[in-house]
Amino acid sequence: MSVSDDDRTTALVLSGGVALGSYQAGVYEALADASQLSPGWIAGSSVGALNGALIAGTPVDKRFEVLRSYWLRGPESVNALSFWATRHALNWVSAVQSRLFGALGHIQTVGPRLKFSGLYDLAPTVAFLKKTIDFGRLNSGDLRFTVATTDIESGDAVIFDTGKGDRIEIDHILASCGFLPEFAPVEIGGRLLGDGGLSMNAPVEPVLDELAGTEGTLIVADLFARDGARPVGLQDALARKNAILFGNQTWYRLEAYRRLWQRDLAEGRHTPAILYLSYLPVSGEAGPEAPYDFSLASARDRWAEGFLDGRQAVAQVARGEVAAGATLAIRRSKPPTDAERRPTTMAA
Repeated sequence: MSVSDDDRTTALVLSGGVALGSYQAGVYEALADASQLSPGWIAGSSVGALNGALIAGTPVDKRFEVLRSYWLRGPESVNALSFWATRHALNWVSAVQSRLFGALGHIQTVGPRLKFSGLYDLAPTVAFLKKTIDFGRLNSGDLRFTVATTDIESGDAVIFDTGKGDRIEIDHILASCGFLPEFAPVEIGGRLLGDGGLSMNAPVEPVLDELAGTEGTLIVADLFARDGARPVGLQDALARKNAILFGNQTWYRLEAYRRLWQRDLAEGRHTPAILYLSYLPVSGEAGPEAPYDFSLASARDRWAEGFLDGRQAVAQVARGEVAAGATLAIRRSKPPTDAERRPTTMAA
């Protein structure tokens, strides 16, 4: 699938962020409900590539079910601490348990080995992907799919794109998740490939290079928000550092394209619109360890936030607030009430 001058393609770019990925499932749910912003192209790094594969490799009527099966499962509470501990403490317990023992259905720790590969094994995720994804469908071109990885030796970004004839298999997804030293890189075609986030945490370049000169729309679902509250204490400072590092990486690359397109816009040529959504951590997150909190309660909250942010983006587009050539950061004015949360995200 290629982008023509009169195409109005909507592309969705999904960043990396480990367990924060349920936010992107919520964003996709909101966009899929709106025909004008339903994605025809998904590009992802790391867990964004995993989410993209679950979407692209599943029939349309089964996508939410598959995403819920991966993200919204697990015990209602972490352990007996839930009877008295605060939500923040429980989230920390969940993250520490994931670090020490793995997370059921997602990652597992690696036992002693003669040669180091990574701290964690994605075997539970691999089993789910093999059971769930139709790779024939994923590679059919019905929904264009792009995966970003990084050559561990050269540092170069390596892109696989079904729209350019590449065939994407499970190894490409695992390579994109190979964030050293936690997860092992994968050798493909003689190159040792690791996490796309090591070169482009949100792979916007492959998409924007093709959308240039069109009336397309790029929607970015970033799992790290560059904006946030002033940190109070060490864990807040560490969390903000990570968010700014990854969030700014994406934002300033988007801004570079926006500046590049100003001349095109002034001369009346078609210019894409960019919507930037990012996960602003809800109260109680486990600070810098939030990406390793796979608890059901946190997954629900993140999904709900993604759905509401996605719905906000749809509303602003419907009101004509998104101008060609502009980069619009989506931010809701107030946090949601329980009644506003999507019912499907509240069910186990």
